[in-house]
Amino acid sequence: MGTTNNSSIVESFVSALSNEIGSQNSLAIAISNFCSLKFQTARNQVCGLCWMDSVPAGALYDYVIADLPLGMRRERIRFGDSEITVRKNWGELAKALRFLEDDGYCLTLVEPPGFGMAEGLRFEELLNAEGYFLCGIINTPDGLFESTSIRPVLIVIGRSKRQSIFVAELEGEEQAATLAHALVAEIAGNSLSEGMFIAPRKFIGFTSLKAEQQLSWLGAHYKEYDSVLLGDIAIAINTVRSGERHVAQENAIYIPMLGSSSVTHDISQVTIKHHNVLQVTLMDKAHNEYLSAFFQSELGKMVLNSLVCGACIPKINKTALAVARVALPAIDEQHEIAFTHKRLSDLKCAISDFQSELALNPKSAAAIKLQLESMLEQIGGLSDADKIMSLVRSGESKIIEYKEAFSLDIRKGSKEKYIELSALKTIVAFLNTNGGTLLVYPFRGWDEREIALSLPSP
Repeated sequence: MGTTNNSSIVESFVSALSNEIGSQNSLAIAISNFCSLKFQTARNQVCGLCWMDSVPAGALYDYVIADLPLGMRRERIRFGDSEITVRKNWGELAKALRFLEDDGYCLTLVEPPGFGMAEGLRFEELLNAEGYFLCGIINTPDGLFESTSIRPVLIVIGRSKRQSIFVAELEGEEQAATLAHALVAEIAGNSLSEGMFIAPRKFIGFTSLKAEQQLSWLGAHYKEYDSVLLGDIAIAINTVRSGERHVAQENAIYIPMLGSSSVTHDISQVTIKHHNVLQVTLMDKAHNEYLSAFFQSELGKMVLNSLVCGACIPKINKTALAVARVALPAIDEQHEIAFTHKRLSDLKCAISDFQSELALNPKSAAAIKLQLESMLEQIGGLSDADKIMSLVRSGESKIIEYKEAFSLDIRKGSKEKYIELSALKTIVAFLNTNGGTLLVYPFRGWDEREIALSLPSP
């Protein structure tokens, strides 16, 4: 298993972080065969599981890069005055931290979602007790490793406790340098592309973080939407034993614990064994057809994906599902959305029938064309405001970015060149890559100053 070309982006971050901290005495530990954290200019380089034999006793370094294998077996380790059972690669990380200077940084790759799981939180508590603190969590580019879908995360650890944790996603080599500066200087942006800060011990994965952002944006622009925990609107979350079947309940939805089957409100539409399905019976303030439609949306799928745990057989359990956040409008609007969702499903079926009819009876092409043109005319009737709001709900990405203002410093109430320069840099980045859309609006509320600027790819 090797690394892809995206490894150069990771290498850029490794090098940029070294420059930001002004490293004079670095240690590169190479145990993994991925070679994903290359740092050729490290003052000291050691390798293999016996790497500690090559490090002088009592040596300390201002920058430690630990390139460790992923998914290793668990073992009992002693760290300080405590013992804990952790993955062997985490144990190697604990050893590496012993060589870190008081103002130094340690960088390593770990399995997703980093320490955002029960096992990771216990390990982090042990690190904190010994004076080591998580500073940053960086998502690596998708497809970093060949022949695997694992997307590891970069963990940055220091000796100084921070009030918040820097989180970001690596996207390009130039952006990697910007993120390294933001992490060290503790500069917050408005997106994962720029880097953001979250409260310590609140990170449970990048998918979950993105879902929370989208729910937050949805609530900000649609005040009638509440962001609620599924467990707070559920009467019961039921499971059945192997070989048993769920008993149909009124106002219930059925959520697959594993696999790619869709959430449904109709028990007859469940296509997998019932012991692999969670039945959620809802209170009256939640409509099962709406919740089913929500979990079939991109945002809903993201929420469910954020709940998946388990390295060998990824699945969703009852405890995780209970704390899943969903967008819940007023009950009347839920019914309206559910009705519209059903109509869209009917439309898909109609289009499928048109395609079959056209293949079997080409002479019907003229009549089908008239009906399709009528549909397209209606679909094309969305207002510009509707289209912009659709972009807002989808959240920021590599091709969508938000700015609070184009040149106005909202806090000072004055125009500032650096804010305008930030927006222009985004425009240039879009023009030099695959294009994109820059949305400029005041986060405190929508008004006539809204701007949507779409930029084509070069």
